[in-house]
Amino acid sequence: MKKLLAAAAIVAAVTTAVTGPAYAPSKGDSENMLQKQQDEQHKRETKDVDKAYNEMMKHTGGKGAAAKPYDPWGSVRPTDSAKKTDSANKK
Repeated sequence: MKKLLAAAAIVAAVTTAVTGPAYAPSKGDSENMLQKQQDEQHKRETKDVDKAYNEMMKHTGGKGAAAKPYDPWGSVRPTDSAKKTDSANKK
């Protein structure tokens, strides 16, 4: 029985030592500093990407293909002038 209790105490001590404390690390820890550096680097990268995108949109006019949407049935539909002549013929 004593050996079982001693073994349980050793397992509990090892488990506590391996898992670490059950509280959040303080703000001065190296893990937090590493996370802050990664966040700042990510912000810089996204800022650079956004800046490059905005520059590209300035050079291309920003409208491109969005001015006239793609119509997959455009070749089947009658043109606007054909619609006008059909409506004039029906009157």
